[in-house]
Amino acid sequence: VVAAALPKVAEDRVAALLGVGLSAVVGVLALFLKRRALAQADLKAALKVVGVVFALRGVAVGLGLAWVVSRNLSAIAFVGGFFGVYFALQWIEVSYVMAASKDPAGGDE
Repeated sequence: VVAAALPKVAEDRVAALLGVGLSAVVGVLALFLKRRALAQADLKAALKVVGVVFALRGVAVGLGLAWVVSRNLSAIAFVGGFFGVYFALQWIEVSYVMAASKDPAGGDE
């Protein structure tokens, strides 16, 4: 939200909001998928989820950039919005996985 509030030009705010929204949607999906993988307590499933989520983020960035550029909006604002949220959500995802792995049901003793 902060990334979307910073640009002075309305077109830049639209691009930043798109980046923030796409990143947030993929981040929530990543948490859901990682939760399912941790419930299975299978390392292969967890690694598969990491790969799938990485690919989803790549597709989201690519599609978002294509949309922004096709409408002559700011690619920099989009990237700033997307990765500003991405880094925060990545920290949350790592913390979530670490906490779940320390849980007795998570398999780490």
